[in-house]
Amino acid sequence: MAIEKKWHEKFIVDPLNKFANLRIIKSISGGIASGVNILLIGSILSIISILMSFIPGLKETEFSVKFFALKELVFGIVGVFFAYSIGAANAKYNKIDKQSVGFFAVIVYYIFMRPEFVIDENGITLFQAEFSKFGTNGIFVSLVSGLWAGEITNFFKKHGWVMKSEGLPEIIQTWFDYLIAGTVVTLSAWAFTDLLNVDLFTIFSTILIPIIDIFSSFWGTLLLAASGPLLFYFGIHPLSVLYPVFAVYIAAAAHNADLLARGLAPTLANGFIINNYGTLLMINLGGAGSTLGLNIALLFSKSETHRKLGRLAILPGILNINEPLIFGLPIIFNPAFFIPYVIVPIINQAIAYFVLSFGWVRIPASLALSMHIPSVINAYILTEDYRAIFLVLILITLDALIWVPFLKTHARQQLIQETQKSN
Repeated sequence: MAIEKKWHEKFIVDPLNKFANLRIIKSISGGIASGVNILLIGSILSIISILMSFIPGLKETEFSVKFFALKELVFGIVGVFFAYSIGAANAKYNKIDKQSVGFFAVIVYYIFMRPEFVIDENGITLFQAEFSKFGTNGIFVSLVSGLWAGEITNFFKKHGWVMKSEGLPEIIQTWFDYLIAGTVVTLSAWAFTDLLNVDLFTIFSTILIPIIDIFSSFWGTLLLAASGPLLFYFGIHPLSVLYPVFAVYIAAAAHNADLLARGLAPTLANGFIINNYGTLLMINLGGAGSTLGLNIALLFSKSETHRKLGRLAILPGILNINEPLIFGLPIIFNPAFFIPYVIVPIINQAIAYFVLSFGWVRIPASLALSMHIPSVINAYILTEDYRAIFLVLILITLDALIWVPFLKTHARQQLIQETQKSN
């Protein structure tokens, strides 16, 4: 064990911890984690919308149309909130004012999106821009906007290039402290976009096509499925490293949502991407490593320790929180559980890929992206296909069966220890 720890610390943990602790990476991870709260609101609205669809005659009413517009509005402006949250997260790690930097990031985001101002026949000025840019389609522009605002502001603050405002109330001091930096942030974004004629949204949309193809491929997603458990096994929380990668899958989910909004059926033939963030969430059965099957198997173990842990961990597990199992069983640094912990999510991903590709279950095409909705419910929300529920239940059962022989071996060891303690 000591040799194992030395090896993994030198070649795995230390390099990945250095990467995860980079200010840029922490800003992206923290910002996306905060911005997902807005998607959670959209998820709740989606659940209400699905329930409304079961009420006869309600779907065609004016109330239903207006409610659908509300849901689309929440999902449609999430890019703005990501820009703010990433900017605020960057400010937090730079130890400068989060609110000021967040506001600067929103300004930069709007500049990067290159809106037009059109005067109609009545002389009223209209703000004109493609609405889909401001949703999850624009997440990479959000990343650049937040980091642009945060890093430039930090540069000015660090060098003391601020307007002196001693003796004024604290809130007014903040105005002046960040006035020069905010002006430079705004002018630099404008010069980059309008004077140099750079369209970041179009650039990212073009670059993302091959990147999404790679990450959403069968083998690319299997690699991601293995990455989370591997990181956790070696003591590194997957979200601290993988959030930048998740941005690609969120963009893929936005692509599917756009196609669905055009009235296309969610199939491969219509250009829908199987491996998007919705698919990852649908088969995130209990958290990293898909440990809900393990949790259920623990409830029926011969070991009292196993059963007790299973009872304590089942509610968090249903909500896809599995730290009680990771550290309580434990799975981390435990060679007895390495194989099932890594192999189970790979098997789940492979089965889900083929089921979705053959059209036996609709491809997820919803932006109701929430990590902590129970998988059985999430499966229907993301696909609006009852067959997805059966897919999830089958995978959970399969996962439990895979875990059983490994648990039996571990249970025998636990029973010996429990017997020794009782004597």
